This record gives sequence, C-alpha cells and structure tokens, in this order.
Amino acid sequence: METIRSVKAIISWDRDPTKYELNIWLRDLIVHFGIIEGRQLMGDAWTVSVRVTGFIEGTWDTYADVGFIVDEAPWHELVSGYTFRLWAGKEIATVKIL
Repeated sequence: METIRSVKAIISWDRDPTKYELNIWLRDLIVHFGIIEGRQLMGDAWTVSVRVTGFIEGTWDTYADVGFIVDEAPWHELVSGYTFRLWAGKEIATVKIL
C-alpha cells in the first residue's frame, strides 16, 4: 500500500462536498502559486493529494489530509495557519493548514 506524506487541514468547499468519499485520496487537484488570468495559471503550480476525513455538520467544510505528490514541492509552505486555493479547472475550495 502506498504511503502518502500529508498534513491536517480544513477545507472550505465552493460546492457541496458530499460527493467525495471519506478516506479516498483525490489526486487531480492543483495548488497554484501565482495569478490566474481567465482559466490560465501563471506561475508555479503543484499537484496535491487530498483525502477528506470528515464532514463538518451544517457547513460545506471538511477535515482533510493534504500533501504534495513530489518531494521537490514547497512543503515548507504547509505550516499551521497557511491557506491556499485548490484548482481543478477552476478554483474549487480554500484549504487552511491546521
């Protein structure tokens, strides 16, 4: 079984996240360090894995594990309080590292 290095986070989704199964790694998401012009990403972008670990009742927020898929990614950014947007063809959520 593959081990994925990750950090704990809360994700505030732009749409209802109940379509995501708990404890299944989502692998087609991007964290973008730069600007977005139209649907074009300008600047560095890294693929991240996200695993929803729980739903927060009454909200579209979830608890999650988040991690880059390569060691060369900016892991030093994933510290408590850091926030970033997830991209999947468009911005879909805000992640806050716990």
